[in-house]
Amino acid sequence: MIIQSLCRHYDVLEGDENVNIPKIGYSNAKVSFALVITPDGFLSHIVDLRSDDKKPKPKDMDVPIQKSRASGVFPYFVCDNAKYVFGVEKVKRSEFEKKFNLASSEENSVEHTVLEENDKEVTLVHRRSRECFETFKTLHHSILDGLDDQEVRGFLAFLDGWNPEEFLENPKTREYKDDLLAGGNCVFECDGNFLHQKSAVRNAWETYSQNETDNTFSQCLISGKVEPVAKIHQKIKGVVGAQSAGASIVSFNNDAFCSYGKKRSFNSPISEYAMFKYTTALNHLLSSQSNRIRIADTTVVFWAETSEKSCEELVKFFFDPPEPEKKEEKNIEGSRVQDITRIKEIEGILNKIRIGKKVNQEDIGTDPETNFYILGLSPNNARLAVRFWYIDSIGNLIEKVARHHLDMEIIRDYYGPRCISIYRLLNETVPQSSDKKTVSPLLGGLILRSILTGTGYPISLYNAILSRVKVDGSINFVRAGFIKAYLLRLSRAGLSNLNQDLITMSLNEESLSVPYRLGRLFAALEKAQNDTNREMKSTINSKYFSSASSTPAVVFPVLLKLAQHHIAKSEWGFRSNQLIEQILAGVDEFPAYLNLEDQGMFMLGYYHQRKAFFTKKEVPLNEEVSL
Repeated sequence: MIIQSLCRHYDVLEGDENVNIPKIGYSNAKVSFALVITPDGFLSHIVDLRSDDKKPKPKDMDVPIQKSRASGVFPYFVCDNAKYVFGVEKVKRSEFEKKFNLASSEENSVEHTVLEENDKEVTLVHRRSRECFETFKTLHHSILDGLDDQEVRGFLAFLDGWNPEEFLENPKTREYKDDLLAGGNCVFECDGNFLHQKSAVRNAWETYSQNETDNTFSQCLISGKVEPVAKIHQKIKGVVGAQSAGASIVSFNNDAFCSYGKKRSFNSPISEYAMFKYTTALNHLLSSQSNRIRIADTTVVFWAETSEKSCEELVKFFFDPPEPEKKEEKNIEGSRVQDITRIKEIEGILNKIRIGKKVNQEDIGTDPETNFYILGLSPNNARLAVRFWYIDSIGNLIEKVARHHLDMEIIRDYYGPRCISIYRLLNETVPQSSDKKTVSPLLGGLILRSILTGTGYPISLYNAILSRVKVDGSINFVRAGFIKAYLLRLSRAGLSNLNQDLITMSLNEESLSVPYRLGRLFAALEKAQNDTNREMKSTINSKYFSSASSTPAVVFPVLLKLAQHHIAKSEWGFRSNQLIEQILAGVDEFPAYLNLEDQGMFMLGYYHQRKAFFTKKEVPLNEEVSL
């Protein structure tokens, strides 16, 4: 299903004139340099194609397909790295001493020529690098020989006349030696034209590709046709945490993975064409900011079975909404990255879902019945693990994700985003002071499943949020929003005695829930203490919050007695006393113990009361969403 869906998506992309996607026989490569070759076969100069950013980025170019390289020598056509183009390599000193300078046995030493060395690295030409260059030269002669083209003849003359040992003697290559040997790709430019873009060169390449004779034919699992089977599948690039060279979804490197005496990818026969389509489509999605997000260690890609991109951008906003650039910036209108039109669209959809209406084509920019796909990928050494795979209509998906944001909705700071990203929510489960925030990889898949299916949220995430609130002694709008959403869905499913009408987004003074009132009471006692001495470094929050939310009968008598001293000293003591009496009016006795649900209500009451102290006007419960 996954590969079939990606193949269909490639067909959609190929038919869209606004999308630049490689055709069969080509792939997208990151190119760092263009080597300018004269008609008589000399290297004229080198053009740096990288961006001018602080950290230069290679240029994306469509080049003849660069299949995944195994351990052997395998050159690419008219676009490759310095090891193949020049026959030179730079290695670390430790690797050089191990592989190329073995004094113990002459027969074990590798023939090599050192061009330059220092304490850390060695630039050299050796048997393998010479072989790489020679096979690179042979490949191009086998494809381009016989072409009546002056630029092609000049390029072949350059290859014939190049000597790897002269790499540092050439002033052009010496100028860029470090960057060239860093592994970036090089293309060739002749008379102002890139060689790989010349029609004659492309025709020669396509003829060569179609006439390869080492193909094995079998019935393709995707198309059902008898076609040449892909021996090695293209690498997938862009998955967070995976190898920079890419990783594989389909890969067999151990006999334990094989069946019926078949080797490598023949265990899952997928044609070269289907392999090209699914890998190209997936790499395209991973390179698009509008089609991917990160959830913990999982890279999530999503796409609709349509060429209309507005619905994908809409889903991207719901999954990963923009936030204010600076927390200090309270003018949300000025700090939003997203344009006002998109914000209005989101407002309209949320308000529509709130009152039970369905979204239509006008709301989301495409037919609500259009299929939508979500794929979660995690790195696993040189391979990729599929963490989850969801298929639904875009209309249902939008409604479920919108319902999630409505359940998470809570009174917040003016600069806080209305829609909270999954990434930010998961980050609330780890210490905020930690430099390396490692979120449990299981939580990402669990929370996404809850959102996409509309079911209850994972209790493991709820427990993690409660634990962080207790340890940190603080609760922000993200944590409070999730606690509210968890309790709301629990009540809605009939799995709790809590009344969902009493689980509100802002302070509910009418709520008779004892845990909720105790949370409000703790906030009132903390406020009374702060009113007495605003410069106090240690408050009851740091000492008693965790125990008060778990065993209130032990803690609150002590806190109430302590509060009388604070109230007596404060000029606003009468207000604090009045609020405490009002809250306690609904509490007959302090519970000995609060279960997990009640602890959530306690924290919700605490958060609501704290916000009420600094909110001039209460937000009506039926107020429409305004981002």
